[in-house]
Amino acid sequence: ALIAAVLVAPPCAVLSFTPPISPVALPAAAAAASQSPLFRSSSIGRGKGSGRDSPISSLNVVNDVTAQDTSVSDSIFSGESTEPEFNWYKSWYPIIPVEYLDREKPQHFKLLNIDLVVWNDGAVEGSQFGSKKDRSKGAKRQHGTWRVFADSCPHRRAPLSEGRVEDDGTILCSYHAWRWDGDGDLCNVPQAQSSDEFDRIKSNPKSSCNAFPARVVNGLLWVWPESGSDARIESELTEVPIMKLPQEEDASIDEDLVVAGPWNFRELPYGHDYFLENVVDPAHVPSSHHNVVGNRYTGTNSLSMKTIEPVTKDGFAISVEPAVDNGDSPPSTTKYTAPCLVQIKAPVGDAVQILELYSSPSRPGFCNHVGRQVVVKSKSGETPQMLKAFLLPMPKWLNHVLAGLFLNQDALFLHSQERMLHERKEYSTNLDEDEASYNYNTAVLPMSADKGVINFRNWMRNKAGGRIPYFGNPSMPPIDNEVVFDIYNSHTKHCKNCSDALKNLRKARFISYFAAALVAALRPPKLGAIGSTVLAAVLGGLGLGINKLIGAMHRLEYSHAEND
Repeated sequence: ALIAAVLVAPPCAVLSFTPPISPVALPAAAAAASQSPLFRSSSIGRGKGSGRDSPISSLNVVNDVTAQDTSVSDSIFSGESTEPEFNWYKSWYPIIPVEYLDREKPQHFKLLNIDLVVWNDGAVEGSQFGSKKDRSKGAKRQHGTWRVFADSCPHRRAPLSEGRVEDDGTILCSYHAWRWDGDGDLCNVPQAQSSDEFDRIKSNPKSSCNAFPARVVNGLLWVWPESGSDARIESELTEVPIMKLPQEEDASIDEDLVVAGPWNFRELPYGHDYFLENVVDPAHVPSSHHNVVGNRYTGTNSLSMKTIEPVTKDGFAISVEPAVDNGDSPPSTTKYTAPCLVQIKAPVGDAVQILELYSSPSRPGFCNHVGRQVVVKSKSGETPQMLKAFLLPMPKWLNHVLAGLFLNQDALFLHSQERMLHERKEYSTNLDEDEASYNYNTAVLPMSADKGVINFRNWMRNKAGGRIPYFGNPSMPPIDNEVVFDIYNSHTKHCKNCSDALKNLRKARFISYFAAALVAALRPPKLGAIGSTVLAAVLGGLGLGINKLIGAMHRLEYSHAEND
């Protein structure tokens, strides 16, 4: 039924499906070789939390707003920030679930505007360096270790993501075929005239790839955006901000009652801070996600919110419940763990629904989003009726297609909101190092239901320096709705699961069209004229439906005006 709904739905249609992922600069001098991310021996970082060399002065701060407030005046935005406590370059960030990565090729990602290449150093069984055509029949690539390098060949700065992962577990630059091992050490220079020349090249520190600390935790690839020996030590001593599963937090919870949905990911067309602001704002859900997980006409009720964990450099937490007494039902909670995790926990009868949502700042105006849904069944093993729809079995690639419908409901206005505020110089976190931070209250009209947003902007101002220090001080790109609708470049081409499904769907489309034409032309006597016509129409319709799925994996348009 879900597949059929996708096939017949207009571009603006929304479905009731699993919301799998959302309720959802460095100074110019850093470009110098001694501070560039291109050299392994360097250490990328900002020193202090925001990258500023002096304290931030005269920053207006959003103070806490009680749940009983019915309005918020400018007078609450007062106070001065201190030296930021959070350092953007000394934390772990999730990039992608490794199950969706292709171990056969390198892939490009961005983190804090640093170009990264992600690849796996597993060798193919019984193979050596050479053409993949020479592989032994049935030979498989070993799992190996996921590596993250600066996406730049030390030789002539060509992107390594345009290179190859060879069968011996090395990465090859496609420009001149230089190769490196998983530690970033130079292995081969085909143009070297002698072993002495190769040794001279390899002895130069610039010959090594810049490797960033990386690890896989709970199926996610996490990256530390600094390099060098100090970064390796600091990263080992820093805990990954991963959400603990319910049975890990409470040993009394039976593991068999916990159902974790599939991971999803996408580079969203709005900034890291706008994603976080959005998901700590429960009040937006009924309106923004009308006909999916809410109703703009009947579900936009008043909410009572309380700060249950105050804002610190590590984050904050709020509780949320209807302002009108709803009996004994406990409130839901929203917890932000800096710099990348939002955990939303909502009781549903005797069960619990948890949204595990991550974001990392990829580049100005964009963020890498990873997330999933976790359900804790009741002690009797029952799943409430309203949660059963969220646990329907389906191929992961179809789950990813449906997620695009859900995410684009937010993406349209968040994309424009961020870029318009920046262009008008009303509010932005994409600032030069010496540029004064904007006052949040000059751009918005907050109210009591914005408690999560207020707390988050407090964290940005007081704890994180009021800005995201992207490497190289890049500019904010202009508004472009085509970027919002682009599913292929933001997800499909990076997801092996969806890329493989796309290839199979193209084959199925061809077979459907070809079979329809064949039946229509031959009109098999056993089917008769009517039977042949009906079968040809069914096969042709199947081909059209598959074609629509293929289109949704490339571009997915949405309009709130058309979603009644």
